Amino acid sequence: MAAVVASALAGGALLGRCATTGRSLAGVAVLSLAVLAAVGYLAAQAGLGDIVALLAVAAFMFSLVIGTAATLVSRKVWRRRLARHSPAGPS
Repeated sequence: MAAVVASALAGGALLGRCATTGRSLAGVAVLSLAVLAAVGYLAAQAGLGDIVALLAVAAFMFSLVIGTAATLVSRKVWRRRLARHSPAGPS
């Protein structure tokens, strides 16, 4: 679970630099789908049987929520930083 959190935080922070909010959130969704696939594959290989789908969906949702929060915070920080350093000042 720590790897899921770390990937969601890192991915969300990096995707916060995308040009639009929609692209940032789409990137988070793609990252979360990759987490879903990875957790599903690893859980199936570990022989967890009946709970593979549950673990994969839980990791997907967890990654989606944390990645979205990290992206939105990152976008806000970048906007403030750009506004502070622009010669015209805040708009």
